[in-house]
Amino acid sequence: MDLTFGPYHRQNAGQDDHASFSPRAPTIGEPVTFATGQFAKRTVRFALEELQKADSGRKYAKVDRRPLDPPPTVLLRLFEVHEEDGDVWETEMDYKTVQNIGFMCSVDLFPVPESAYEAQSSSSRTPPPSSSSYQHDRPAQTDSSSSSSALTYFPLHPYTSVDINGQHAQVSPFQIPRRQLMLGHLHPSSMPSDVVHQRGTHLVTESSKLTPALVGEKFVEPTLVEFEGKSLLVFVFGDLAVQREGVFILRYRTFDLFSTIMDVVHPPALAELYGGSFKVYSTREFPGLEPSTALTKALALCGVRVTLRDAERKSKKRTPKTPKQSR
Repeated sequence: MDLTFGPYHRQNAGQDDHASFSPRAPTIGEPVTFATGQFAKRTVRFALEELQKADSGRKYAKVDRRPLDPPPTVLLRLFEVHEEDGDVWETEMDYKTVQNIGFMCSVDLFPVPESAYEAQSSSSRTPPPSSSSYQHDRPAQTDSSSSSSALTYFPLHPYTSVDINGQHAQVSPFQIPRRQLMLGHLHPSSMPSDVVHQRGTHLVTESSKLTPALVGEKFVEPTLVEFEGKSLLVFVFGDLAVQREGVFILRYRTFDLFSTIMDVVHPPALAELYGGSFKVYSTREFPGLEPSTALTKALALCGVRVTLRDAERKSKKRTPKTPKQSR
């Protein structure tokens, strides 16, 4: 009997047959019908919107921990789906009547090229992020920007780079690279198998995920806040830092841990969102912090723990010491 396992084998407890597997989880973002919980026997669609993205951050250090600023804030929207006589429509729920206990939002970290951050900064402060996953069966877009230039992506683990001798040097997948990874280039006809999102001409792959480089609260519960005359359910990541320099985006996913869905055993991701890009600097290169935004101030008034600043804080540049002239 051959007891050897393949390189990707994973031993599971229990019977190893397809009949014991749970049914397919619903597609992220589509309406789901709940079996138990506060939405029992109701069909609800979950959606996420990034109200505020981080602009910058300072590389995490144990003696100098500074969270991303401004704190990333995501809006949770709930729509009940109704159907009658073949007609289907949605109504948004009153969030004052929603029990937010059991809702959870997680974040993942993905690197993106420096050009994505520069293009975003030159166009607007917070461009509309994408809330849908990349679909492999969807035909590639043929706009001028993507068709005229090659697509980019970050290679799979282990990351490879070129050393001073021109040889390929490998970096362990368990080691967080200190600098931005080297980009790989490919033709639009040859897509990697694990593409989950596309930002311009850059393909975000699941294997390029750098979530272990995040420090702080990677799972948060929603808070009911009043902002601009409306009651909102928001996820606030006010204590999140990154252990390495570079340009990144966050992927948000939300779950309902205290409810079950028809024919699904484990709580699936109900909504997903890829946020705007931000840059993490070294301590020497960090430009400083902007005054707190109106949303951050409103969150503080509602009891959310965030850092407030009334004025801009510039980083003190270190000037190199000049040797004293000999007399």
